[in-house]
Amino acid sequence: MNTGKAAEQYVKSYFHDKDIELVSITRGNTGYDFKKSDDTLFIEVKGTTFKDLSKIPFRYFTNSEYEMAKLCRKRKIKYEIHLITGIGTNNVKHYIMPGNVLLEKSKPEVNWSLPIRNEFHKYLIKE
Repeated sequence: MNTGKAAEQYVKSYFHDKDIELVSITRGNTGYDFKKSDDTLFIEVKGTTFKDLSKIPFRYFTNSEYEMAKLCRKRKIKYEIHLITGIGTNNVKHYIMPGNVLLEKSKPEVNWSLPIRNEFHKYLIKE
């Protein structure tokens, strides 16, 4: 099982233990991974094998995730971001961040993409 699926399974088990059943989302770009069947909670899951929070690339969110958090705040619905660290180790930790933190503390960034994967052979060094 890959890291993302393992994190999602961990979160599903967490809610199952609280007698809350989550509905999985199968289509992409929705801004969340699970929701409660009554639409009162939307959940985005992030997972990593890293245990040290300072080494976790947990700062990037999609526009869909940001917009979903914004929509939930407008509709007064809970949006949570669940970070599961240490996947595949005996030291798994579970963090829950309210969606408002994403809205209040995040900043847009610009990323540059260099789509030259098929050209990299030109840059091979001979040793």
